[in-house]
Amino acid sequence: MKFLHTSDLHIGKTVCGFSMLEEQRSALEQIMKLVKKEGIDMVFLSGDLYDRSMPPVQAVTLLDEFLTGLAELGVVVCAIAGNHDSGERIGFTSRILERQGLYMEGVLQNVIRYVDFVRDGELPVRVHMLPYAKPAQVRQVFGCSASSYEECMQELLNHVEYLEKGRNILLAHQFVVNRGVLPEISDSETRVSVGGADQVEAANFAAFDYVALGHIHGPQQIGEGMVYYSGSPVKYSFSEVFHKKSVVIGEFNADGALTVKREPLTPVHDMRRIRGKLKELISPEVVEAADPEDYLLAVLTNEEELVDPIGTLRSVYPNVMQLRMERIQSELPQEEWSEKRKKRTPDEMFEEFYRYVTDRDLTDDERALVKDVIDQAKGETE
Repeated sequence: MKFLHTSDLHIGKTVCGFSMLEEQRSALEQIMKLVKKEGIDMVFLSGDLYDRSMPPVQAVTLLDEFLTGLAELGVVVCAIAGNHDSGERIGFTSRILERQGLYMEGVLQNVIRYVDFVRDGELPVRVHMLPYAKPAQVRQVFGCSASSYEECMQELLNHVEYLEKGRNILLAHQFVVNRGVLPEISDSETRVSVGGADQVEAANFAAFDYVALGHIHGPQQIGEGMVYYSGSPVKYSFSEVFHKKSVVIGEFNADGALTVKREPLTPVHDMRRIRGKLKELISPEVVEAADPEDYLLAVLTNEEELVDPIGTLRSVYPNVMQLRMERIQSELPQEEWSEKRKKRTPDEMFEEFYRYVTDRDLTDDERALVKDVIDQAKGETE
């Protein structure tokens, strides 16, 4: 049996105002090609299928096209809800979809759902599906007193019906650590609690032959066992610029031995950082050194004030997502720096605040709107 594991599609996500739908469509098309090329029997989607609980129409349509394509190929799909999903929406019509080989588990039930894959001459494989659930939901469903995610996972695994003469796989959407060592995380992930209460130890999964995890966007193995985060198929923050996005492909041979490999995914537009003075960054030799249509975080090191730097950058880099100024303020005496800040106009103060909060500059239309509001406020107080 051969499977493909991916997660954290976050379909419908926008990054700095840029829709990621084109990137997501391309990634899903590449996954579909891999399914055909590799002869995949099962596809595992380990949560966060959508970016929010009420996804836009375009996101629903894209996921529908992807799942329909897999069903037409005769591939069995096992999918669970993540913390970004609405479990009820993911699980809608799930029993009807089973007839097409689509197993969508959205809400935690008092029986841990599983799917068996049986083929003549091979050991059977059982896929157990644990959708994301908060401790309060676990306590309500199972009538237990578990408070941390670790205790909840232990409670949930007590209700797993393992396949004794075969192989067991688990789909889960959790923050898994190895002996307290945290996985590599990125800015685009949403931690669901603080103080380590959301951590689940990888040792809990010793009984499984493979654990298909979702929630962390960087592809990585947790510990020495077969516990894997597939990572997201698309980069969603500039903390992911060095990620090599991929999917995990695993294969059980007739004797039940498992081998895994990663297959890379190629973005339509990569995500990267550029840094330097504005004049240098827009020079032909720098622009032509890489794809100018990549999604960019531009860090400008100019000490002088610049007029519309993001407009200048976008004249050659159309997909600049963020602009940051990196000035060496320490070279100015503190009194002089404070005095300089006092001379800012209300428009400048608001733009600085907006850039601090959103990590991007105002557009020309937004800048004009802010000016109108400030002028109106001045008129009312005069």
